[in-house]
Amino acid sequence: MRRITTLFLMALAAMLALAPVASADGVNYTGFLMLEEPVNPRSAAMGSAGTALGSGGFRYYNPAQPFFSGHSSAAAEFGQMPGGLNRGGFESALVLPEWFAAISFHSSSVDFETRDERGFGALTSSSTTVGAIGAGYIRGNLAAAVSLNMVEDRIWVSSTYSAAALSAGLGYKTLDGKLNLGAAGLHSIAWSKGFGAEKDTAVWHSGRVPVFARAGAAWMDTLRSFPYTVAADVVYSKEDETFTVPVGIEVSVLPYINVRLGKRIGWDDEIMSLGLGFNIDRISFDAAFIPTVFVDEYEIKWSMGFTYRMGAKRKQKAAQEPVAEPEPDIVESAEEPAEPEPEVIEPAEEPESTEQPGEDNAEAPAEPSEEDESTEEPTEDNNPAESPAEPEVTESPEEDKPESPAEEDNPAESAD
Repeated sequence: MRRITTLFLMALAAMLALAPVASADGVNYTGFLMLEEPVNPRSAAMGSAGTALGSGGFRYYNPAQPFFSGHSSAAAEFGQMPGGLNRGGFESALVLPEWFAAISFHSSSVDFETRDERGFGALTSSSTTVGAIGAGYIRGNLAAAVSLNMVEDRIWVSSTYSAAALSAGLGYKTLDGKLNLGAAGLHSIAWSKGFGAEKDTAVWHSGRVPVFARAGAAWMDTLRSFPYTVAADVVYSKEDETFTVPVGIEVSVLPYINVRLGKRIGWDDEIMSLGLGFNIDRISFDAAFIPTVFVDEYEIKWSMGFTYRMGAKRKQKAAQEPVAEPEPDIVESAEEPAEPEPEVIEPAEEPESTEQPGEDNAEAPAEPSEEDESTEEPTEDNNPAESPAEPEVTESPEEDKPESPAEEDNPAESAD
């Protein structure tokens, strides 16, 4: 654990060292403001704590985020911010045993009315487009990844600002997969066009691409048969030189329903965040609601999304196939010893059903021998010639009872 902690601290220091330096006046104002807004409804509902979660949004939280999910996926989301700003986007990730790749595209736009000196104007729009592509390498429980972000801001029809930035991230799984650790440097190396140029100061303030450093952890366990996830991040903003601490929790109250709650501490505009998640087979639906305050006005930022997990069901089938194959072998082995059992019993029954009277008579006299002792003695003394009549009595054991009184009458007749 000490080595891992040291590795993360060194990585954070290197990411911050690669960040752009401040401007000459010591202030670095931020352009491309939409890069500061969190994505993915699940992480947004958990206070935007997603550096060590596998929920999605790798270009905002951590380029190594697909490593935590463990499966390929495709997601689409949409939402709205205060002021009528509409947002939408999609993301897809391919995760293999030794490497992964991801791609995302998000856009936001707002309509507004322009004004001239006469008070008249036309309806126009402002939009921001963000595209990102990332790749990473997996080695055991550790993963490292990089991503390239491309941003474009378009205001009205004449002003266009663009930028490209590189981000890097690390991910580590420990304690049998219960604890995830993550660290990332976002937009550490960036190039911008338009923002900061003297000719554009009248249209937009001087600034650069916002630079962040993030570190976070996520703990996953079960409490009284209720699975839960607790996540917390520490985010440093290079431009503002401020820290924010996003924290959040997710609890599975039912097998298909998740409840989420979070707070982005140090972000004054947001009060708290709430969310729900519904999981059905490989498809999940997530929603996030974030009450915000601007001066004296309260509004709600919301976002929703669908996620399709690819390959999750296929892995389960592959795990069941080797278990299903030996089942018929076990049944056959259980039936094979059952067949000789009647064979062993049959020869035991054959001597009982044989027609040899000698064997039956040898066993039968064992019981009536006590009763015949009294009857055989007088017959042997008085009528020794009647001895050959004994086998006739033993041949039918059922007739012993009626014959025994007959033999008792014979002594009476002989006495007469």
